[in-house]
Amino acid sequence: MARRPDGAEVAAAVQRVFRGGLLSGKSALQPELAAWTDATASELRARFVDQPDESSDTFLVKLRRQLTGAPDETIALAAELLFVNMAPLVPEQIGLPKKLEILGEVLSWADRPMDVHPDLKPALKGFLHGGQGFLNYRWAQFQILVLLVERLAGTEGPEREELLDDPWRFRTLCFDIQDSIGHKKGRAQIHVLLFTLFPDWFQPIASAHHKHEILKAFAEELPDPTANDDKDLLTLSRTLEAQTGQPVDFYDEPWVGRWRKGAVQHEQRGWLVRGHNVDGHDFIPAWLDQGYCSVSWREAPEIPAGATKQQVRQAVAEAVPEATAQMRAAAAYQLHVFLTVMQPGDLVVTVTPDEVHVGTVQGPPTYDPSEGLDNARRLPVRWATAERPLVRADLPEKVQARLPLPPTVYDISSVAAELAERAGLEAVVAEELADVDVTKPLELPPVTQELADELLLPLEWLRQTAEQLQDQLQLVLHGPPGTGKTHVARALARHLAGPDRMELIQFHPSYTYEDFFEGFRPVRGDGGSVVFDVLPGPFKLLAERARKDPANPYVLIIDEINRANLAKVFGELYFLLEYREEPVTTLYSPHDPFHLPGNLFLIGTMNTADRSIALVDAAMRRRFAFRRLSPEKPPVQGLLARWLHARGLPDTAARLLDELNSRLGDADRAIGPSYLMKPGAARPGGLDLIWRTQILPLLEDQLHGTGVDVEAEYGLDSLRAAVAPPDPPAGSPFPAVES
Repeated sequence: MARRPDGAEVAAAVQRVFRGGLLSGKSALQPELAAWTDATASELRARFVDQPDESSDTFLVKLRRQLTGAPDETIALAAELLFVNMAPLVPEQIGLPKKLEILGEVLSWADRPMDVHPDLKPALKGFLHGGQGFLNYRWAQFQILVLLVERLAGTEGPEREELLDDPWRFRTLCFDIQDSIGHKKGRAQIHVLLFTLFPDWFQPIASAHHKHEILKAFAEELPDPTANDDKDLLTLSRTLEAQTGQPVDFYDEPWVGRWRKGAVQHEQRGWLVRGHNVDGHDFIPAWLDQGYCSVSWREAPEIPAGATKQQVRQAVAEAVPEATAQMRAAAAYQLHVFLTVMQPGDLVVTVTPDEVHVGTVQGPPTYDPSEGLDNARRLPVRWATAERPLVRADLPEKVQARLPLPPTVYDISSVAAELAERAGLEAVVAEELADVDVTKPLELPPVTQELADELLLPLEWLRQTAEQLQDQLQLVLHGPPGTGKTHVARALARHLAGPDRMELIQFHPSYTYEDFFEGFRPVRGDGGSVVFDVLPGPFKLLAERARKDPANPYVLIIDEINRANLAKVFGELYFLLEYREEPVTTLYSPHDPFHLPGNLFLIGTMNTADRSIALVDAAMRRRFAFRRLSPEKPPVQGLLARWLHARGLPDTAARLLDELNSRLGDADRAIGPSYLMKPGAARPGGLDLIWRTQILPLLEDQLHGTGVDVEAEYGLDSLRAAVAPPDPPAGSPFPAVES
């Protein structure tokens, strides 16, 4: 069978760690440690599986708490299981430096020094794309690995060896463990582990859905399917290899085009269709019994399936001419979704006060008025929960928040994968729908010493700042000018989200809701005319990107956040800053409720010399965490001195700045070090020029009308006279380096 490059090397390394550990009981990283024993696995199970950490912290933060005080053997086993988990993944999912960083973090918790063996490091480059679920459900995959090791380590040596040599018995054991924990969130780990341990028997495929789609597309090549997807894939790959004389990789041509075409052609989505208490009727029993869902709008005549938006709008306008424009727009939007946008393969959800039902669309819509106009427009649905509905109160909070909205039809793709899994439909969930699942925890990258060194700020302060952002989702960095607020915000955003998932905007006094979120804008119409259309602003555009990619963080930096009228700019969005994932009706799109995804973070910067933090309204104070950057306090205190010291330069500039701020005696008027961390200060006369053209004019503006002689009190001559040792004469070169 064909294997992608590096697959054999990674598989060999995983076998060395996993199989070798279970046969010898010894750690691959620290051979003197008995890490792969029944006792060690039971210790790890007791800490991780039996005492789950339900907080919103990242996987590593929670794992660290769970392993506090654990023996070195337990920590070594945890690290080696994470090696097994991460090694197969390609760099596009987790890069080699990131994998080593995670493993190094875990190993640092041990009392003795430990590191990844140099022979194992090359295997961390990976070879397989595990799908988004592989990143989102690390806790579930780790859970399966822990339970699997405990089960194997607890068997007698000969029996254990037989299980590790028999691919089908090992597969059965893996899925037995999955069944025992009551969910399937870690199933991708099973599929990847089967290949890495038995590459001649299993395909390098992480997705059960992909396996199913491949077998469905090549059904003619399998006259006697066994209902065991992995056995059938083995038979299929050997058959195709014999026919073509070429190795088979189902992600390469000519194979991938064949099964991908057989899969869902559109982007699978999830929809809620209301059937309970519709004008006093409960249609859900009939839906479940006869296998369909329906919508009403009895005033409108039959509209053909696949009708365009314009056709639906026209039909609604003719049917209810007396209705308001807003009501007609809402009706047209939902009818168009039901008749055209919803496609076979999509998931459908409907709710009662106590129950939730989940099914899949089976075909195009029909019009059948035989039982009345109230449910004449129908979509065929195979309901998976007709006999065993989901209990609404048992669903996760993020799912429940999406269910009580008033529209008859609306998109709930962000929670559909979770509902499908609970309904036993995980095999039909396409990868794109799993990718937008918001019910899984989001992991922010840990703040590293490298970032702290780059910013010359304390690592602990940066970690606390990132933790505040993780917990609060909105954060403001505030302080006087020159303290590096925007620089820190951008560096932190790049570290947490990457350069392609961050955006910066700047508020100003005339900034509006329409600029920020959504509003009418002139656009060019037909024949060169100008018409007005509702266009999204940067906040809504970034929110839409984040909603489609919930496994990754997105950051919007709002520079000078206090220079706009915040209540007017945010409007009803204030509610969403506190209640993420709970949709609201917005001003310009009332037919399409908007929710703010939990993976979109906001970092504001606020110049306290421009406007005091005391003037920020209470609503914003409650929704944002605030971190002060001030020259007289850590982490900014001593920043310029650290910057100069790192470059081997004298600390003259730092002493001058400290003297200036000491004389000012006002934290909000203090001058930050950024003014002096510039190449211009190194040129002859550069320091004098910066002081004369940037610092003194700022102080003159702030102290206008106070009677203070700014030049005499805060000029360089006065400051130089106060610091020792004496500085060179004014105008001489001042050593500084590029920032």
